[in-house]
Order: sequence, then C-alpha cells, then structure tokens
Amino acid sequence: MNETPSNPPVNGGGPEVISVRNLSFAYGEQRVLENVSLEVQQGEFLGIIGPNGGGKTTLLRILLGLEKRYEGDVHVFGDVPHAGHGWRARTGVVPQNRVLPPLFPVIARDVVEMGTHVRGMAPLTREEQKKRVDEALAFVGAQDYADRPLWQLSGGQKQRIFVARAIVLRPELLLLDEPTVGVDARGQDLMLQWIVNWRKQSRMTVALVSHDIGVIAPFAETLACLNVRVHFHGRPDLLTGEAIEKAYGCPAEVLFHSPHAMPHRVLEEHRHK
Repeated sequence: MNETPSNPPVNGGGPEVISVRNLSFAYGEQRVLENVSLEVQQGEFLGIIGPNGGGKTTLLRILLGLEKRYEGDVHVFGDVPHAGHGWRARTGVVPQNRVLPPLFPVIARDVVEMGTHVRGMAPLTREEQKKRVDEALAFVGAQDYADRPLWQLSGGQKQRIFVARAIVLRPELLLLDEPTVGVDARGQDLMLQWIVNWRKQSRMTVALVSHDIGVIAPFAETLACLNVRVHFHGRPDLLTGEAIEKAYGCPAEVLFHSPHAMPHRVLEEHRHK
C-alpha cells in the first residue's frame, strides 16, 4: 500500500504535466519502485528526495522513456514516454552521469547545441539554432568560456553548460538528476537560483532529484520522499522527522532555520533500507 499522506499540493487546479499511478519496477528480483503515485502540475517545482538506491534515478529513467518494463501508468504531457516522441521537445534534462573521457574534443558551445537536436522534432534553422544557444549561454552566465574545450572547465562551469543544454529549447518541463553533485556550495546556490529565475520567466515545471534535503528544500514547492515507496508528498513545511526516518532508514529531526530552509539532522547512523 502506498504510504503517501494526503497533503494538499501547492499548485492545485493546474493541468498535470507528469502523472504516475501505481508504478512498480524491478531489476530482476530486486524491487526498486513499489506502488508509486505522483502528480506534478504545470508550473510546480517538485523536489524528489531519498537515499541512494531508493529508486529516484529509476523513476526519472521511466519518465524519459528509457525503461518500459514496469507495472502501472506513466504519462508525460499526456503521452506514455516510451511509446512516442511528442513530449521530448517540451522537456529538458540534466542527467546524473555527465562524465566525458579526458580531453574529449568538444567545446562548451557545441555541448549546448546538442540540446537542439531532439528525436521527432524538425531541425532548427542555423540562425535560430545559434540564437537559442547564445540565449542559453547568456542565461547561465557562460559566455566567457563558451568557446573553450569542455575538459578545461571547472565542475561548476561544466554544470552551467549542462543546464544551458537542458534549457536551450525553452522547455516546459525540466528534469534534473542530482545536478549539484561535484559542485561547491556557492555553485549549487547559483545553479538553483538560475532554475528558479528561468521558471519565473517561463512558467516551467521542474522535477529535481537529490539525496540532500537541505539543498532543494529552500527552492521546491513540494517534496516527494522516495525510498522504493513514496513516504511523503506535500509541502516542505509539512515534512516530518518520521517521514525522513521511513525513507532514509535512520531517526532524524527536521530543523527549521528559516521559513524556507529545511535541512535535517541525523540522530543515529544511516541504515538505508
């Protein structure tokens, strides 16, 4: 049985961009997701939190049509992700695995341009493509090193480039998988603030995966606490230590340092389920 509390969503009444109902998935005998149900409405910023190995990345892979042997119903913009391409041009992605071989011969601008090539979408004119790439680079403040080889950039600079690639087509939905990994605290804040600013301008919907509550709680309107099952789904201010304990497998308490910041303090050693 799904343990999701009936907490009211923040943006009630808007159309659903993501709909997940009774989703279960396994890698062989290992159950990764069980009876997961989530709805994300237009313009919502959802943070998906939980321990490593709790199914967060697998959920995103299903939303991106990369996994199709699942039970339940999954729709993105009304489409079954693995069955069509209509949703792709409306969705930007910052994946977790962004490692390229050392000295890989590609400049930062070319990486952003890759985001304009979408399966099932007519190609842009060269003029429109350059305009979109320049706009995305400017938005994340990466113009100064846009023509440098990617391997020469710092972790934070690379992350700006990957975010620019994700937003180059002005998506309606942005999916991010652990986007702050390998980025220092200042870089994390800057990146998340860019996303917030872009969202305000475009009314974009955001689903951001992280194992770190403290990083995304100040920015997300709703949180889903996922460890195989959904143990909480609602406003961040309603998240309890009990929900964290269920998802992370360790006693914890929620500390409210400000109305929007909500890191948790672990009271005992993590014992992830």
